Amino acid sequence: MKKYIRFLFVFISMMLLFTACGDRGPVGPEGPQGPPGPEILPVAFEFNATMRPSNDFEFYQNIPNQIDVFEQDVMLAFILEDYIQEDDLEVWRKLPVTEFNSRGTLLIDYDFTLIDIRIFLDANYGLNILDSLEDVLIRAVHIPANFTSKMVSGRTFKDAETFEELEAMIGRDIDVIK
Repeated sequence: MKKYIRFLFVFISMMLLFTACGDRGPVGPEGPQGPPGPEILPVAFEFNATMRPSNDFEFYQNIPNQIDVFEQDVMLAFILEDYIQEDDLEVWRKLPVTEFNSRGTLLIDYDFTLIDIRIFLDANYGLNILDSLEDVLIRAVHIPANFTSKMVSGRTFKDAETFEELEAMIGRDIDVIK
């Protein structure tokens, strides 16, 4: 009797196993489309910065309330280098910018937190009134972390030398908040 029960158990187990390995049935109808998730796009904002001895050659600008910055996000800064009037073109240069003069090396650089961006001057000599910058136009670009997964391998956002190259790298226009 034991052999009969063991044989019956093995037989039923094999039948269930082979039944589960059969051909797949027809695919059912597609379910309803869910709501689209929010796509967080890169966005830029512009501001004028003045760096002089009275503010220790640094300028702080709050990040606009419309922009949510997270720890893993990237912020880039560009300075308006030139304007070509006949072509109506702005020439933007990515920070940091290094300038060499008779006293040494001057650096225009930036850093950012979750709430503000700081533009500052640094030099390998003592800064003085001659190194002041008045009302330079800065464009800061916030790049959400989800865009880093869309990058071409071997390149990073910091490789972009111009604002237009950054837009080409991302594959879309960057909205500028006024």
